[in-house]
Amino acid sequence: MDSECLALLPAVCLVLADPKQSPPDDTSLEKLLDWFKELHSQSNGQVLLQHQPCLLEFISSVCTSKTTDHAILAFTLKLTGLLAATTQGFHLLEEGGLLVSVFEREAWCVCDHWEDASVRSGWLQGLLNMLKHQQALDFIRGNGLIKVILQLQNDRSLFVACLANQLLVHILNFLTSSNMTNGSDAVGSSELSLRPDWVSVSSEIMNAVVEALSSEDHPQVLQGLRLLSLVLSQCGEPIRSTLWKDVLVPLEVLVNRGSESLMKTLITVLQAAVRTPLLSQSEYKVEVLLEAMLGDGNRKEHFQCAALILKLEKCPEVLKRKAMNIILLPLQCVSTQPQAEKEIIVVLKEQLSQKASCISLLMQSLSSLAELAHTKYLFEDISIHSVTSSVVLLLRMCSGHCPSSLLHINAFTHLIGCCKVQRCGLDTLGALSVYEENVDLRKDIFGVLLDCLQSPDSHATVMKKTFQAIKRWIVECLPFPDLLQFISHDLFPVLEKRLCDLRWEVRDSTLEFITQLTAALNGYSGFTEALHNSGMVSVLLSSLADAEGYVRASAVAAVGEAVTVSFHIVNNNNLLEEALVQMMSVLSQDTEGFPRRAVVKVFTSWLRGSHPITALDSSLSSVLSLGGNDFDWEVKMHTLELAEMLMEKTLTCCPYAIQNFGSSEETHFTQALSRLKAYGLFDLLLNSLFDCDRPVCEKACGLLVKLRTLTAETADLNHSAFVLNVCGNRWENEVQRRCLKKQPAKASVCVTNLVSKSDEETDCDLHCSRNISLYKILQILDLDDMQRMLTLSSDHVVNSPRSLMEDILSAAQQSEENIVDCY
Repeated sequence: MDSECLALLPAVCLVLADPKQSPPDDTSLEKLLDWFKELHSQSNGQVLLQHQPCLLEFISSVCTSKTTDHAILAFTLKLTGLLAATTQGFHLLEEGGLLVSVFEREAWCVCDHWEDASVRSGWLQGLLNMLKHQQALDFIRGNGLIKVILQLQNDRSLFVACLANQLLVHILNFLTSSNMTNGSDAVGSSELSLRPDWVSVSSEIMNAVVEALSSEDHPQVLQGLRLLSLVLSQCGEPIRSTLWKDVLVPLEVLVNRGSESLMKTLITVLQAAVRTPLLSQSEYKVEVLLEAMLGDGNRKEHFQCAALILKLEKCPEVLKRKAMNIILLPLQCVSTQPQAEKEIIVVLKEQLSQKASCISLLMQSLSSLAELAHTKYLFEDISIHSVTSSVVLLLRMCSGHCPSSLLHINAFTHLIGCCKVQRCGLDTLGALSVYEENVDLRKDIFGVLLDCLQSPDSHATVMKKTFQAIKRWIVECLPFPDLLQFISHDLFPVLEKRLCDLRWEVRDSTLEFITQLTAALNGYSGFTEALHNSGMVSVLLSSLADAEGYVRASAVAAVGEAVTVSFHIVNNNNLLEEALVQMMSVLSQDTEGFPRRAVVKVFTSWLRGSHPITALDSSLSSVLSLGGNDFDWEVKMHTLELAEMLMEKTLTCCPYAIQNFGSSEETHFTQALSRLKAYGLFDLLLNSLFDCDRPVCEKACGLLVKLRTLTAETADLNHSAFVLNVCGNRWENEVQRRCLKKQPAKASVCVTNLVSKSDEETDCDLHCSRNISLYKILQILDLDDMQRMLTLSSDHVVNSPRSLMEDILSAAQQSEENIVDCY
């Protein structure tokens, strides 16, 4: 492929260098550049340039043209940097003066090319591609390009500015690499251990960072902070500690100023510092800066800072506790009496009196609390009981219950019916279930959760969050005897009501909850009995006829799980029979794909279970037939997964790894294959092998390869017992063709007899044209080659460099302006 592409390269270079031609789209140029990268990695720049002089001519032509398209110019800049990434290629380009011509910014400014962001981006990317050896850094330093890169750090294009920061970090990293330094890696070394001729480069970059942080220009400060965070996270010593010392004074000024717009960026910088050895050394004041960011908790920015500090992986425990106390203040101020200074309460009350800031602060408080609960954070300064009670009280306020001890009446009016706070509060309440101490509050917790479910004003998304919280608390409270009474007398009646809700989203969420709860409590006999005695199963069966397809699919899953947990009940045959009838009705008659997919998945889960279900035998053949011929490709995929599980269960006693089967194993294997044939599994796999959907073909091919391996390992298998009728199947033509190709001598006899309809049909006639054994089919089909082709992407032919180049040339040959296909 590469040789064919290289033959096309000169013509492609001529087209790209011609300003009269419409340039290919950016994606095509990027794909072409990817091919150059792959080609370059296989050789070096000198070899590529020496064997393809058209590249030098192309670069020279683009550099001297004043009418070159911006996209072609950006491509040329990136390509030149790539070709100069090796010392051989660098010297070859430098000898002809091309490097200076390409990366001299003044030349592009004259032609106004520099005004285009793509050109500036290409210029930076070209230097980034080239910076792989010392000569490249010499070139950048010697031509004064560091100053240009620093200017682009404040570019109006955010993408260009970010790329400039990446290049600066790459330069600093290159300076500290083993072959550039004198070998000192000690944190906090007083002197920069670089070769003397490189000190000016690092000093120029570091001074620019200090100048940016000391600036009054907000965008410049932001870019300086972003570069600082990149250096901290990506550079090693001595660059990291040296730069931190230089910026410490202006950084302290920024932190103490407490600008809201810089808060997140400052936290990002400190977060990067926390992850380095700088944190452990007091002279670098990382912990002091973090504490200063928190302040006294009397401003909105401090709450944001506290929330961000709680997310830090390595944070001093004292600082974390202080942040925790600050972040809980809004929640405490609304629900209980906070233990804080009066001036802080005054500031909070002012912010809570405004709806936007009230909701924002409470959501920040709740989400931070939930994140801490996920890590099972140990609350020391405050009782987890009181925290959970505050969340419960907040949810009651959202439902319209006004507590008598309410401190802030304005906050209450903001919270009534507020879905945002409700959803966040429910997530937090669910997360707090991990604390065993909270089990004592289960009555209050289940009470407020039931209120959310019973309220006619609850939003559908609030319902979903409520179901998630209830499930988590039920699982945690499982050993308590009063739990079963709550489920039977309180929860199930509400669920029945919600299954009749006019909103399909609520009905769907309810069914999903029942499925998840049933699966979570599988093996808990009390719940299974309550599920059947309450009449919930009948309600689930009736939901199979819901008007909405999503709801029917969820009902199928819920019924399937109800049947699964009922296997140990003696009299569950009626439920299974009724479920099977309705499932088959959905699979054969439902007009939407989601319910049909769900049916096949339920059958697979039943087979996967530990309890054998003999009643399924009569339905499996129909499921495989209906699923394999479904017009929805996902139904067919799920059917093949069912077939795979059926193969595994049926052949489970067969010793796969044994080459020579004993008589008992052979008998079992023959019986197992007979059962699979009776189910129609072989026909399903062979038909699916030639399906119109590639994922279906790939899955079927994999299963047939497994089957071929098993049959080949069985020494004396009676292959005549497993003969399949070829006629009328999708695989008929392919099998016939390969069969005739395998037996050329008999093929002529077969063809003659078929044409003349002679009565003297040979054995070849019957087996080649109508009936062929499974073993023979698996042998004549080139499954390995089919599997290899199926694993390739569907566009592996057109998505190639050769196809791309041919399209570029074809577009150039046509008079009208063609757009190259997007690759």
